[in-house]
Amino acid sequence: MNKKVIDEIFLLRSIACLSIVFLHAFARSFLEENGIVNSINMLLTFGTPTFVFISEFILARSYPDKLPANFWGKRMKYVLLPYLLFGTFYAGSKGLELTLSSDIGFASAFLQYWWKHLLLGDFHGYFILIILQFYILHYYFHSYLKKWNPKIVLPISFLISAVYLGFFNFVPAVQTPVSQYVWDKFYWIPFVGWLFYFTLAYYCGRYYEAFMKLLKDHSKAVVIAPIVIAGMSVFLFNHGIFAKISSKQIDILFFATSMIFLIYYIGMKARRISTFFVVISQYSFGIYLFHPLFMAVIYIALSILSVSLHPLVETVIYSVISVGLSIIATYIVNKVPYGYYFSGKIGMGRKDESREKTTAPLPTVPQSATK
Repeated sequence: MNKKVIDEIFLLRSIACLSIVFLHAFARSFLEENGIVNSINMLLTFGTPTFVFISEFILARSYPDKLPANFWGKRMKYVLLPYLLFGTFYAGSKGLELTLSSDIGFASAFLQYWWKHLLLGDFHGYFILIILQFYILHYYFHSYLKKWNPKIVLPISFLISAVYLGFFNFVPAVQTPVSQYVWDKFYWIPFVGWLFYFTLAYYCGRYYEAFMKLLKDHSKAVVIAPIVIAGMSVFLFNHGIFAKISSKQIDILFFATSMIFLIYYIGMKARRISTFFVVISQYSFGIYLFHPLFMAVIYIALSILSVSLHPLVETVIYSVISVGLSIIATYIVNKVPYGYYFSGKIGMGRKDESREKTTAPLPTVPQSATK
């Protein structure tokens, strides 16, 4: 098909990316419990569900009827390989840190992290495992989804995700190491908890014109809903109903969805998406993968300098410098032969600076995997 650039995706992807960066920056800067900061952090967790939404939205919009012959080849090279290589890289860096701070040998420390990273998604790149599961779901079920009634599929998928997340939100873990690990981290990985975002993204992408009309016709609700839901989520968090800062909470199903719709609506109303957001979108995959590394470097530098800064100043430093260095690193790695297998390719930007939506292929995360 003749793929089209959707300008709103630039805005949606870039804000999702920046929300994750700010979330991690706040966590490093505000080491003490702070009610306001914790509430902000909780609301910033919509970023990962938004990334997941974008991935399926682009697939459904790009390939409404038939998938390309090289569907899996592109995704193995530009999605799975960066996951494996970055997972190995971070296992090595964590293994080295553990070796330097204990009497554990590097090989043992590295293997301890490596198998968890690659098999269990036990590092910040876990969302890639979720997206890979969505590729599988799309591959085997898109022919059925296009026949099924979205008015039935969406409520059912929401109920499945809500029940799944509710179980891990409210049912305590059995006191064994395995169950503790599942309750703490691993329940994030199976697609069940993200199924609603998958079906929502599929139908929004497949029935794109109807999706845009829906946002326009209900613009007041689109603008007000995130404010109301955010207030409810903050209330529930501060009263201990949801004790963790996590995107894997039932209330975030509502909040992330409302934020996706709001940001998309803002993008629709904007005459032109700022070049800043386009650039962040292009480098979003690299930023996501690289920024924890550079935040660790910044932390070491601030520790060596022994400077005393206000946490808000530190947050800005962590955010701005880590994003800037991640963009530079992604650009440099992409200049190395086959370097994009490590960081993913730099995404496609606008070919025409005017508000024209018919000049370039649709971007996804990473954008190189759409073809």
